[in-house]
Amino acid sequence: MTTTTKNNFGFGCNPIIKKMYDKAGTATNAETATYKGVATKTAFFLLMAVAGFAAFFVLHMVLGRTGNPELVYNINEIFHLNMFVTEVAVAGTALVVSVLAPLFAWFLRSAIPVVGTFYALCEGYTIGFLTGMLTPQYQWISVAALVITILVVSAMLFLYAKRIVKVGHKFRAVVTTVFITMILCSLLTTVLYMIPFTRAFIDPILTFMGNPLISIGLSLVYLIVACLFLLVDFSVIEECIERGISARFEWMAAFGLAYTIIYIYFRVLELILKVVAMTKKS
Repeated sequence: MTTTTKNNFGFGCNPIIKKMYDKAGTATNAETATYKGVATKTAFFLLMAVAGFAAFFVLHMVLGRTGNPELVYNINEIFHLNMFVTEVAVAGTALVVSVLAPLFAWFLRSAIPVVGTFYALCEGYTIGFLTGMLTPQYQWISVAALVITILVVSAMLFLYAKRIVKVGHKFRAVVTTVFITMILCSLLTTVLYMIPFTRAFIDPILTFMGNPLISIGLSLVYLIVACLFLLVDFSVIEECIERGISARFEWMAAFGLAYTIIYIYFRVLELILKVVAMTKKS
Protein backbone atom coordinates (compact mmCIF):
# COMPACT_ATOMS: atom_id res chain seq x y z
CA MET A 1 0.00 0.00 0.00
CA THR A 2 1.23 3.49 -0.81
CA THR A 3 1.86 5.58 2.26
CA THR A 4 1.12 9.26 2.51
CA THR A 5 3.21 11.95 4.10
CA LYS A 6 2.18 12.77 7.64
CA ASN A 7 0.97 16.22 8.50
CA ASN A 8 1.94 17.75 11.80
CA PHE A 9 -0.81 17.03 14.31
CA GLY A 10 1.35 17.99 17.26
CA PHE A 11 -1.49 19.83 18.97
CA GLY A 12 -5.12 20.69 18.55
CA CYS A 13 -6.78 17.30 18.87
CA ASN A 14 -7.85 14.75 21.45
CA PRO A 15 -4.68 13.31 23.13
CA ILE A 16 -5.89 9.73 22.60
CA ILE A 17 -6.43 10.34 18.89
CA LYS A 18 -3.10 12.17 18.71
CA LYS A 19 -1.40 9.11 20.20
CA MET A 20 -3.16 6.90 17.66
CA TYR A 21 -1.77 9.07 14.88
CA ASP A 22 1.76 8.86 16.29
CA LYS A 23 1.74 5.11 16.95
CA ALA A 24 -0.24 3.77 14.01
CA GLY A 25 1.66 2.47 11.02
CA THR A 26 0.52 1.31 7.62
CA ALA A 27 -1.11 -2.14 7.65
CA THR A 28 -2.03 -4.64 4.97
CA ASN A 29 -5.29 -4.26 3.09
CA ALA A 30 -6.87 -7.07 5.13
CA GLU A 31 -6.14 -5.32 8.42
CA THR A 32 -6.82 -1.69 7.66
CA ALA A 33 -9.19 0.44 9.70
CA THR A 34 -12.41 1.65 8.11
CA TYR A 35 -14.81 4.52 8.72
CA LYS A 36 -17.55 1.96 9.39
CA GLY A 37 -15.39 0.23 12.00
CA VAL A 38 -14.67 3.49 13.82
CA ALA A 39 -18.32 4.58 13.62
CA THR A 40 -19.57 1.23 14.93
CA LYS A 41 -17.19 1.22 17.88
CA THR A 42 -17.99 4.86 18.69
CA ALA A 43 -21.69 3.98 18.67
CA PHE A 44 -20.91 1.09 21.03
CA PHE A 45 -19.27 3.40 23.57
CA LEU A 46 -22.15 5.88 23.33
CA LEU A 47 -24.67 3.07 23.83
CA MET A 48 -22.73 2.06 26.93
CA ALA A 49 -23.20 5.63 28.17
CA VAL A 50 -26.94 5.22 27.62
CA ALA A 51 -26.78 1.92 29.54
CA GLY A 52 -25.00 3.69 32.40
CA PHE A 53 -27.69 6.37 32.37
CA ALA A 54 -30.40 3.71 32.61
CA ALA A 55 -28.46 1.87 35.34
CA PHE A 56 -28.82 4.84 37.68
CA PHE A 57 -32.61 4.83 37.44
CA VAL A 58 -32.80 1.04 37.73
CA LEU A 59 -30.70 1.19 40.91
CA HIS A 60 -32.83 4.05 42.24
CA MET A 61 -36.00 2.05 41.59
CA VAL A 62 -34.62 -1.11 43.21
CA LEU A 63 -33.43 0.79 46.28
CA GLY A 64 -36.78 2.57 46.46
CA ARG A 65 -38.47 -0.76 47.18
CA THR A 66 -36.35 -1.17 50.31
CA GLY A 67 -37.40 2.09 51.96
CA ASN A 68 -37.15 5.86 51.74
CA PRO A 69 -34.03 7.75 50.57
CA GLU A 70 -31.60 8.59 53.39
CA LEU A 71 -30.35 11.79 51.75
CA VAL A 72 -33.03 14.44 51.25
CA TYR A 73 -31.89 18.02 50.76
CA ASN A 74 -33.22 20.93 48.69
CA ILE A 75 -30.25 22.60 47.00
CA ASN A 76 -32.13 25.24 45.00
CA GLU A 77 -35.17 25.50 42.75
CA ILE A 78 -33.42 23.50 40.02
CA PHE A 79 -31.58 20.81 42.01
CA HIS A 80 -32.55 18.74 45.02
CA LEU A 81 -30.99 15.67 46.58
CA ASN A 82 -33.44 12.84 47.17
CA MET A 83 -31.36 9.67 46.96
CA PHE A 84 -29.94 6.70 48.79
CA VAL A 85 -26.43 6.57 50.20
CA THR A 86 -25.63 3.62 47.94
CA GLU A 87 -26.37 5.41 44.67
CA VAL A 88 -24.46 8.49 45.81
CA ALA A 89 -21.48 6.27 46.66
CA VAL A 90 -21.72 4.65 43.23
CA ALA A 91 -21.79 8.15 41.68
CA GLY A 92 -18.60 9.03 43.53
CA THR A 93 -16.94 5.85 42.30
CA ALA A 94 -18.14 6.54 38.76
CA LEU A 95 -16.61 10.02 38.92
CA VAL A 96 -13.23 8.60 39.97
CA VAL A 97 -13.33 6.00 37.18
CA SER A 98 -14.28 8.70 34.66
CA VAL A 99 -11.20 10.69 35.61
CA LEU A 100 -8.79 7.75 35.66
CA ALA A 101 -10.06 5.85 32.60
CA PRO A 102 -8.55 8.24 30.00
CA LEU A 103 -5.17 7.90 31.74
CA PHE A 104 -5.34 4.10 31.53
CA ALA A 105 -6.42 4.39 27.89
CA TRP A 106 -3.38 6.54 27.22
CA PHE A 107 -0.92 4.02 28.64
CA LEU A 108 -2.71 0.75 27.80
CA ARG A 109 -3.94 0.86 24.22
CA SER A 110 -4.82 -2.83 24.19
CA ALA A 111 -7.16 -2.29 27.16
CA ILE A 112 -9.17 0.51 25.52
CA PRO A 113 -12.19 -1.69 24.65
CA VAL A 114 -12.58 -2.55 28.36
CA VAL A 115 -11.44 0.79 29.78
CA GLY A 116 -13.60 2.69 27.31
CA THR A 117 -16.64 0.61 28.23
CA PHE A 118 -16.20 1.34 31.94
CA TYR A 119 -15.62 5.00 31.15
CA ALA A 120 -18.80 5.28 29.08
CA LEU A 121 -20.87 3.40 31.67
CA CYS A 122 -19.60 5.68 34.45
CA GLU A 123 -20.18 8.85 32.46
CA GLY A 124 -23.69 7.67 31.65
CA TYR A 125 -24.34 6.93 35.33
CA THR A 126 -23.06 10.41 36.23
CA ILE A 127 -25.47 11.95 33.73
CA GLY A 128 -28.27 9.88 35.23
CA PHE A 129 -27.25 11.02 38.71
CA LEU A 130 -27.35 14.68 37.66
CA THR A 131 -30.71 14.15 35.95
CA GLY A 132 -32.05 12.52 39.11
CA MET A 133 -31.01 15.59 41.08
CA LEU A 134 -33.03 17.89 38.84
CA THR A 135 -36.43 18.84 40.21
CA PRO A 136 -39.30 17.26 38.20
CA GLN A 137 -40.11 20.42 36.27
CA TYR A 138 -36.50 20.69 35.07
CA GLN A 139 -35.67 17.11 34.18
CA TRP A 140 -36.28 18.04 30.55
CA ILE A 141 -32.89 19.77 30.64
CA SER A 142 -30.92 16.52 30.28
CA VAL A 143 -33.04 15.50 27.28
CA ALA A 144 -32.62 18.93 25.71
CA ALA A 145 -28.86 18.68 26.22
CA LEU A 146 -28.86 15.30 24.46
CA VAL A 147 -30.83 16.62 21.48
CA ILE A 148 -28.61 19.69 21.15
CA THR A 149 -25.47 17.54 21.42
CA ILE A 150 -26.71 15.28 18.61
CA LEU A 151 -27.46 18.32 16.47
CA VAL A 152 -24.09 19.92 17.23
CA VAL A 153 -22.09 16.76 16.48
CA SER A 154 -24.10 16.16 13.30
CA ALA A 155 -23.49 19.75 12.22
CA MET A 156 -19.74 19.43 12.83
CA LEU A 157 -19.62 16.19 10.84
CA PHE A 158 -21.57 17.82 7.99
CA LEU A 159 -19.31 20.88 7.95
CA TYR A 160 -16.24 18.66 7.84
CA ALA A 161 -17.54 16.09 5.35
CA LYS A 162 -18.65 18.81 2.92
CA ARG A 163 -15.35 20.63 3.43
CA ILE A 164 -17.23 23.77 4.40
CA VAL A 165 -14.68 24.04 7.21
CA LYS A 166 -11.16 23.07 6.21
CA VAL A 167 -8.97 21.80 9.03
CA GLY A 168 -5.44 22.84 8.19
CA HIS A 169 -2.34 23.86 10.11
CA LYS A 170 -3.62 27.37 10.84
CA PHE A 171 -6.95 26.00 12.05
CA ARG A 172 -5.24 23.65 14.50
CA ALA A 173 -2.87 26.41 15.62
CA VAL A 174 -5.79 28.71 16.48
CA VAL A 175 -7.63 25.95 18.36
CA THR A 176 -4.49 25.07 20.29
CA THR A 177 -3.74 28.70 21.16
CA VAL A 178 -7.25 29.34 22.44
CA PHE A 179 -7.28 26.12 24.45
CA ILE A 180 -3.86 26.71 26.05
CA THR A 181 -4.80 30.31 26.84
CA MET A 182 -7.96 29.20 28.64
CA ILE A 183 -6.08 26.58 30.64
CA LEU A 184 -3.30 29.01 31.63
CA CYS A 185 -5.77 31.72 32.62
CA SER A 186 -7.72 29.26 34.76
CA LEU A 187 -4.56 27.99 36.47
CA LEU A 188 -3.21 31.50 37.00
CA THR A 189 -6.48 32.67 38.51
CA THR A 190 -6.59 29.69 40.87
CA VAL A 191 -2.99 30.17 42.02
CA LEU A 192 -3.36 33.92 42.56
CA TYR A 193 -6.60 33.40 44.50
CA MET A 194 -4.83 31.01 46.87
CA ILE A 195 -2.20 33.67 47.68
CA PRO A 196 -3.57 36.09 50.33
CA PHE A 197 -1.57 39.01 48.96
CA THR A 198 -3.01 38.73 45.43
CA ARG A 199 -6.51 37.58 46.35
CA ALA A 200 -7.76 41.16 46.54
CA PHE A 201 -6.84 41.62 42.87
CA ILE A 202 -8.55 38.39 41.81
CA ASP A 203 -11.85 38.89 43.64
CA PRO A 204 -13.10 41.60 41.22
CA ILE A 205 -12.23 39.35 38.27
CA LEU A 206 -14.11 36.41 39.79
CA THR A 207 -17.06 38.68 40.55
CA PHE A 208 -17.07 39.87 36.95
CA MET A 209 -16.87 36.29 35.65
CA GLY A 210 -19.70 35.35 38.01
CA ASN A 211 -22.04 37.70 36.20
CA PRO A 212 -24.72 35.48 34.59
CA LEU A 213 -24.20 36.87 31.08
CA ILE A 214 -20.41 36.62 31.30
CA SER A 215 -20.65 33.12 32.74
CA ILE A 216 -22.94 32.01 29.91
CA GLY A 217 -20.59 33.59 27.40
CA LEU A 218 -17.62 31.68 28.82
CA SER A 219 -19.58 28.41 28.71
CA LEU A 220 -20.42 29.10 25.08
CA VAL A 221 -16.74 29.68 24.31
CA TYR A 222 -15.80 26.37 25.95
CA LEU A 223 -18.49 24.63 23.89
CA ILE A 224 -17.25 26.18 20.66
CA VAL A 225 -13.67 25.14 21.41
CA ALA A 226 -14.85 21.58 22.10
CA CYS A 227 -16.61 21.55 18.73
CA LEU A 228 -13.44 22.76 17.01
CA PHE A 229 -11.51 19.95 18.69
CA LEU A 230 -14.08 17.53 17.28
CA LEU A 231 -13.37 18.82 13.76
CA VAL A 232 -9.65 18.23 14.28
CA ASP A 233 -10.42 14.72 15.56
CA PHE A 234 -12.32 14.03 12.33
CA SER A 235 -9.34 15.26 10.34
CA VAL A 236 -6.81 13.08 12.17
CA ILE A 237 -9.00 9.99 11.93
CA GLU A 238 -9.56 10.55 8.23
CA GLU A 239 -5.86 10.83 7.51
CA CYS A 240 -5.09 7.73 9.57
CA ILE A 241 -7.69 5.67 7.73
CA GLU A 242 -6.60 6.95 4.32
CA ARG A 243 -3.02 6.11 5.30
CA GLY A 244 -4.11 2.53 5.93
CA ILE A 245 -3.61 2.11 9.67
CA SER A 246 -4.28 -1.20 11.38
CA ALA A 247 -7.86 -2.04 12.34
CA ARG A 248 -6.62 -2.44 15.92
CA PHE A 249 -6.59 1.34 16.19
CA GLU A 250 -10.32 1.64 15.51
CA TRP A 251 -10.98 1.25 19.24
CA MET A 252 -8.58 4.08 20.03
CA ALA A 253 -10.20 6.39 17.48
CA ALA A 254 -13.67 5.45 18.73
CA PHE A 255 -12.74 6.11 22.36
CA GLY A 256 -11.29 9.50 21.43
CA LEU A 257 -14.45 10.47 19.56
CA ALA A 258 -16.76 9.21 22.32
CA TYR A 259 -14.74 11.15 24.90
CA THR A 260 -15.08 14.40 22.93
CA ILE A 261 -18.79 13.87 22.26
CA ILE A 262 -19.54 13.19 25.94
CA TYR A 263 -17.49 16.26 26.87
CA ILE A 264 -19.59 18.32 24.46
CA TYR A 265 -22.73 16.96 26.15
CA PHE A 266 -21.56 18.17 29.55
CA ARG A 267 -20.72 21.58 28.10
CA VAL A 268 -24.20 21.83 26.55
CA LEU A 269 -25.77 20.72 29.84
CA GLU A 270 -23.79 23.36 31.72
CA LEU A 271 -24.83 26.06 29.26
CA ILE A 272 -28.53 25.18 29.51
CA LEU A 273 -28.39 25.12 33.31
CA LYS A 274 -26.82 28.58 33.39
CA VAL A 275 -29.42 29.97 30.99
CA VAL A 276 -32.24 28.48 33.04
CA ALA A 277 -30.77 29.81 36.29
CA MET A 278 -30.45 33.31 34.81
CA THR A 279 -34.00 33.17 33.48
CA LYS A 280 -35.34 32.29 36.91
CA LYS A 281 -33.53 35.24 38.52
CA SER A 282 -34.81 37.75 35.97
